[in-house]
Amino acid sequence: MNKKFHMIKPFEAVIIGSVLFGSIAAIFIMNRADSSSRTAVIRCGDVRHELALDEDGLFRFDGIDAEFEVKNGKIRLIKASCPDKICEKTGYIGSSGQSIVCIPNKITVAVAGSGESVDVTVG
Repeated sequence: MNKKFHMIKPFEAVIIGSVLFGSIAAIFIMNRADSSSRTAVIRCGDVRHELALDEDGLFRFDGIDAEFEVKNGKIRLIKASCPDKICEKTGYIGSSGQSIVCIPNKITVAVAGSGESVDVTVG
């Protein structure tokens, strides 16, 4: 059994290298744009609050029966009065478009990046 191996030509190596470099650069650019000036939009019925994700701490808001924790640019719901605690089990969210929903308390938490806003909130 004689197998033939094809050697990569210089032109093919340049194309492969360019595609790899471009892919890695795109990932870094998207991550940097996503992490700048993100906020969490917290809603409970008509009550709406925006919370910057660049300052760590525990937060409570009037009109919302829950407690939130911001840590390392991410947010999670840590205390809610709902029976199943599914919203608490969701854990931290930090990328634009991610959300936490507490259906019994009608609470939604959505992460919005710079220049973004939440278009629709169900609940």
